[in-house]
Amino acid sequence: MNIIKYAKSKIVHLMPKWLKVALYKIWRFYWRSKTKLIPGKYYIDPYSKDETIYIDPDRIVYAVKEGFDIYQYKGRVFGGNWDKKVIRFDEIDFFKSFKRRIENNLDWEETEYYNRVFAQIKKGEVKWACRNKEELDERCAKLDALFKDMKEYGYKKGWNENEVTVNIGRNGELLFNNGRHRLTFAKLLGVKEIPVKVTVRHKEWIAFKNEIFEYSKKFDNKVYTKLFHPDLLNIPSHYTDKRFDLIKNNLTVKGGKLLDIGCHWGYFCHKFEDERFDCYCVEKSKLNLYFLEKLKEIENNRFKIIPKSIFNLPADMPKEYDVILALSIFHHFIKEEEIYKKFIEFLKTLKGKELFFEPHNPDEPQMRGAYMNFDNDEFAEFIVENSAFTAFEKIGFSEHGRALYKIY
Repeated sequence: MNIIKYAKSKIVHLMPKWLKVALYKIWRFYWRSKTKLIPGKYYIDPYSKDETIYIDPDRIVYAVKEGFDIYQYKGRVFGGNWDKKVIRFDEIDFFKSFKRRIENNLDWEETEYYNRVFAQIKKGEVKWACRNKEELDERCAKLDALFKDMKEYGYKKGWNENEVTVNIGRNGELLFNNGRHRLTFAKLLGVKEIPVKVTVRHKEWIAFKNEIFEYSKKFDNKVYTKLFHPDLLNIPSHYTDKRFDLIKNNLTVKGGKLLDIGCHWGYFCHKFEDERFDCYCVEKSKLNLYFLEKLKEIENNRFKIIPKSIFNLPADMPKEYDVILALSIFHHFIKEEEIYKKFIEFLKTLKGKELFFEPHNPDEPQMRGAYMNFDNDEFAEFIVENSAFTAFEKIGFSEHGRALYKIY
């Protein structure tokens, strides 16, 4: 960290709470004003690449009622309510018809889809390049062959735009746009991951991506930990999955209550929710809370957000946890004498089966003039001496060289 960054961190640390809140509100107003006054600039996707993204087919629940041409509108950004005019994908007649066909061994002529298309053909319309019953029957036979091939050999990646395409709504919803046959087959066969292309994104989704981009400028154009939405996966992050993998491989409990102290944007709560933990995410930064709440909504997570200081938790919080995470957070509690004393009292009340602890490096510039400054083992020992835990062991290092401890 250079002297400028150190000075900035010191200024922020010394700011009174009311000033931090005021600056945050000014920042939010400034950003929203920019996006409204200069939409041509700020509705450009800062991370957009013409790339294929990979998703679980079951993540696509709804389809837009009026799809966008995959060539004419590729990469476009639109406002409006098109992302609200949707239908459940499993209510589309092809999905319902093919599902009934394979489950009940129906002939094509017994399905809603076939009868609808054939009725349109009889009126003189050309549907799927079919002008008569023979051509429609031939097309249906090809669909059967495609389903059989996918069942036997798995989902095969297409070429160019020959993929399932989706649109992304204002809250990150993946809305089906084109390629219903492939998506239907993938869903019915239980395929876990398929390639898709994005056709259109909602301008409010792009505004949110720009907020992430503006935030990342302060941190070497990276976010703190990786994000999970398929359209956010290509955003660079300072931390990968290494810490999660270390913790998971050293857990002795499977599921239960997990407390994440200083959870930032919710990475660990998201990951451990998938491991059947009930997660409590403690975060007091107003700016981090904005992104945390937004990302939780986008990913439909269940974890509980506690927008409080760890020293002022609500009375209805659990009194004991199976797993506690304290990653790159406890060193903030030893910089000043008053907070240090609160920290000791907090440790005395902390109850859990195992605590995973990532200390700072004691020679970091942010610790200059700190009230206390432990080396790594001393800090782990300090926690044991002031809590109900009795032992600790070093289990590895993060990608940035900080040690990771299991305390139990």
